[in-house]
Amino acid sequence: MSLRRGLVALLLVLLGATGALADTPPRLVFAPDVQLPAGDPLPQNASVLLELTVTEDGHAGDARVVGSLRDDIDERVLQAVGAMRFTPAQREGAPVPARIRFRFRVHAAPAEAPPAAPPAPFELPENPYTSAPATRPAAQTPQAPPPAPDDAPTGATVTVRGRRSPGAATTVSLRAEELTTVPGTFGEPTRVVATLPGVARSPFGLGVFVVRGASFENTGFFIDGFPVPNLYHFGLGPAVISSRFVSELNFYPGGYPLQYGRFSAGVISLDTRAPPVERPTLEFQFDLLRAGALAAMPFDRGRGMLTVAARRSYYELLIPLFIEGVNISFGDYQVRTDYRFTPRSRASVFVFGSYDTFDRTAATGVGETAAENQVGLGYTFHRVISRYEHDLPSGGLVTVSGTVGWDRSAFVRSDPGQPDTAFEGTGWILGERLALRYPTGRSLTTTVGLDAQAIAYDVNLRIPLPPSIGGIPAPAFSPDILTLNAALTQTGLAAYLEETLRTGPLELTSGVRVDLLNYGEVTTAIVDPRAVSRLRMARDLFLVTSTGFFHQPPPFPQLMPRIGNPALRPTRAWQSSVGVEATLPYLIETRVTGFYNRMYHLQRPSNAVIEAPNGNPRREVLADDGEGRAYGMEVMIRRRLERGLYGWVSYTLSRSERFVEGGAVVPFNFDQTHVLNFALSWLINARWRIGARFQLTTGNPQRRIQGAFYDSDTDRFRPELVPRDPSGGELERLPTYHQLDVRVDYRFRLGPLRLTAYLDVINAYFAQNSEAYLYQFDYLRRTTFPGLPILPTIGIEGQL
Repeated sequence: MSLRRGLVALLLVLLGATGALADTPPRLVFAPDVQLPAGDPLPQNASVLLELTVTEDGHAGDARVVGSLRDDIDERVLQAVGAMRFTPAQREGAPVPARIRFRFRVHAAPAEAPPAAPPAPFELPENPYTSAPATRPAAQTPQAPPPAPDDAPTGATVTVRGRRSPGAATTVSLRAEELTTVPGTFGEPTRVVATLPGVARSPFGLGVFVVRGASFENTGFFIDGFPVPNLYHFGLGPAVISSRFVSELNFYPGGYPLQYGRFSAGVISLDTRAPPVERPTLEFQFDLLRAGALAAMPFDRGRGMLTVAARRSYYELLIPLFIEGVNISFGDYQVRTDYRFTPRSRASVFVFGSYDTFDRTAATGVGETAAENQVGLGYTFHRVISRYEHDLPSGGLVTVSGTVGWDRSAFVRSDPGQPDTAFEGTGWILGERLALRYPTGRSLTTTVGLDAQAIAYDVNLRIPLPPSIGGIPAPAFSPDILTLNAALTQTGLAAYLEETLRTGPLELTSGVRVDLLNYGEVTTAIVDPRAVSRLRMARDLFLVTSTGFFHQPPPFPQLMPRIGNPALRPTRAWQSSVGVEATLPYLIETRVTGFYNRMYHLQRPSNAVIEAPNGNPRREVLADDGEGRAYGMEVMIRRRLERGLYGWVSYTLSRSERFVEGGAVVPFNFDQTHVLNFALSWLINARWRIGARFQLTTGNPQRRIQGAFYDSDTDRFRPELVPRDPSGGELERLPTYHQLDVRVDYRFRLGPLRLTAYLDVINAYFAQNSEAYLYQFDYLRRTTFPGLPILPTIGIEGQL
């Protein structure tokens, strides 16, 4: 406690005051050139009138069309807003957000080579933030966007989106401050996904999600289009790459675009870029849980950028003070080189890696005779991703990218009186992607692509061997041990075609993805058709519908012979949704979506005796005939960031079920009927920001235990489960989970340093939540395994 009080005192000492200066409106620094194909008829001085917000770091976002020119032109202009840069508005000498109207002029390209920037293509028609007259900036040459001004904060500009990516059904667009100041996230944009509709709460904040009733492993994590084993570090950790590299975060709770594949539920995807700085820059961050640093070095007069970053946790010093026997640690590194050859061509090489370890030694029962066990879990991966992009004169885009990576995962479990169970898998991953997006008409856009992937894994396993058919179980003190070494491979080659048609009030995207898969004993071709429609029913009212098929190969451990099944078919899912999006007065946005997911070929444990290819009987460990369904409603009511205030309420009412033998329907292990999230943050003035987040969720279902019997073969008690009941009487739920997080930020300068000090408290009122039931060795008594305690952290981040 003395350390915590000392750090709080240090924060208070650092707080200072500044003199008041006159208000200054935002001024345009850079805007990209938006031009149409040669010969496209345009009226003289053609323009689109926008209403947008300029953030404290000079970025533009949250744009909407006030004066439309044409639907396809409006769309291009909206896509260009993210690249615009401003000198931010200032109040009392500090940058503040401002809502403005901006007239964006467009022009048609001549038949020959693309021209330089047109003269004076942009203007600010009015500025409601201040009474100062509108400013007409000088013309800008379309080059790489310049960095944010010196007084800008160091947070990333990130978007959580769905619909704006072609072929996706839903949209939630959040800007930098909304993603870096949400309480309970430690300033990490990727953690905000846990507060969005359709996402169930994950235990202990481990960074895995149940999305729309599917299992954890059915939601894929991608970085620059390539899958990674985990996107988040353990134990409420950040993303596996620094948020300064993140240009966009796309969260698709269902109906994700055709460019992604091989996952049967949702997708969380990070697109990266170099930090927007124009001079050598050093950034740092440290708090009670972790420390990190980033250095960026522009070269060749700003056409290139070299960036190096690293982070390391010290959870292992703190968590044992609150939870005995639990140890979590993580670290990561990133090295990135970007270079712009021409205004239309750019390339990057991104090298990054991450490691996570989780160890637990905890009582598995209650009372003096409680047993103990030890669990160890670790992930390590390294990636190299190269990418080349070229903008076509007609507005199209060509992208070629590739990756090579190395992964290692390990799991060890030790039980008293039992042999250790150990798993270790190491392997190489190769991937290649090619995509072409091209306007094929005034209202039609075509996207085609190839997605190739090859994985080779070496797996080492040590596990007690189950009894053979008709055999007598070995005594517990002398079990049969299976030691297995296997080489597993998986290849996939996919091609996809997507067409987006915009006509009048309707936008329709449809396409198909064909994937050729080879793994284990399976070689198959899978066709996934998908479609999304968006109909404007009124000025600010849209009807959005989607439907499509998705598939996922089985995880590698399930394909191992003797303990798995190399003949498992890919999991299959049919996802459909219908929703309404509306913009209300006072900057309120609402979205209500109903969804239905049907799941096929789910893997499940099996003890059936089947005939092997050689005619002999063998025991089937896993089967792929499981089925399930999930359905529900998602609601989001959001107040857009304006004058420092933002917030949202998200609510999910859902049911996730699995079909078991005999035709019974039972809730999924992580079914949460109600999930409610409330987040609010207020910029009191140019220096102080305060916020709070509240979460309320239904507890997970648990099978009731009515007694136990002694098994002399294994020398331990085994539970007797309550028989299944059509009314669900055999189930009970963990207590309702509730948690309040609070955050306070303070921005200040110390010489050449721009600093932000923050206090972020998870579980502020120390709610006694439960993550599981733990039973005494004979199952006569039980206790609850506690969730996260109150977890305060104080930190400072800055830029030199």
